[in-house]
Amino acid sequence: MPSTIIDSHAHLDWESFKEDQAAVISRAFESGVVQIVQAGVYISSIPEMLRISEAYENIYCGVGLHPHEAKDWTETSAHSLREAAKHPKVVAIGECGLDFHYNHSEPETQKRIFAEQVELAREIGKPLILHTRNAWDETFEILKKHGKGEVRGVFHCFTGGPEVIAQINELDFYVSFSGIVTFPKSADIQAAAILVRPERIMVETDCPYLAPQGQRGKRNEPSFVWLVAAKLADLRNSTKDDIAIQTSANARRLFGLPSI
Repeated sequence: MPSTIIDSHAHLDWESFKEDQAAVISRAFESGVVQIVQAGVYISSIPEMLRISEAYENIYCGVGLHPHEAKDWTETSAHSLREAAKHPKVVAIGECGLDFHYNHSEPETQKRIFAEQVELAREIGKPLILHTRNAWDETFEILKKHGKGEVRGVFHCFTGGPEVIAQINELDFYVSFSGIVTFPKSADIQAAAILVRPERIMVETDCPYLAPQGQRGKRNEPSFVWLVAAKLADLRNSTKDDIAIQTSANARRLFGLPSI
């Protein structure tokens, strides 16, 4: 019987899984992935994420607008997220945040829409799923100003280095590692992974992207989250099972997931 683990960030609603979504989910459960949290990127995708979450007892979701899509925010977007968040399978707001690497939406627009989602999370008492790239200072500033110390969340698919861990600790946020931490050239991310407090570390796939080392070039899927756990075990002088136990407990605490 395999040990169990949680994939804290997946995109099961995406086109990549259209043809074999059920098989992918089945493989995940067979591998010992006992709970999966989907992350919202588009407001238009909420119905499909909810359909999946309703079809599978152990699949949940966050709802939010990704920084790439911040330009698509409308006057009804906040209402749509607030209403969707009432669903019992919605456990977070996001993914939301800032991405100044690609700037698919204007930085000022990103900051405004991110701030609105932080305020919404504070208002309704849900944690945040954060996407941050090349925008650490601005992200921290918005979280402090609009979260007012009342919001918790996770920096998903962490791509920073050791230098930002202290500020994340100050906010008391979680840090989630994806397949990127397994890549040979990810020295800064690996150094940061050693520093994250045990009670604040999580794992994810961010599938269908970022398949871990050993599966690179393939479509990523939730069952591959074990490869991330194995790499963290190596970095942190631990075992894969201990990492699975710790990260699962952390995901359940943050998202309010039931014990299994």
